[in-house]
Amino acid sequence: MKVKIFDTHVHTRDGRYLHFDVLTEGGDAEQARKIARDWLGLPDAEIHQSQCLYCHSEIAAEPVIEAIAQQGYCIIPLQGF
Repeated sequence: MKVKIFDTHVHTRDGRYLHFDVLTEGGDAEQARKIARDWLGLPDAEIHQSQCLYCHSEIAAEPVIEAIAQQGYCIIPLQGF
């Protein structure tokens, strides 16, 4: 399975900075933003996002495939968690 990787940066209202990747089988940046908001439980969080330039898409590892099959996306926390 090839997945799109969206590099996601969030500044919360309480001043936290969170950095994580949203991986989807398809979709666009707006869908990835919605996934990020839902996953964080912060509907009004300020989310800055760009699709990774160096890994526009890649073959997914088995845990990513399983997560996408179960919930439609996979989140990889990178910073601030």
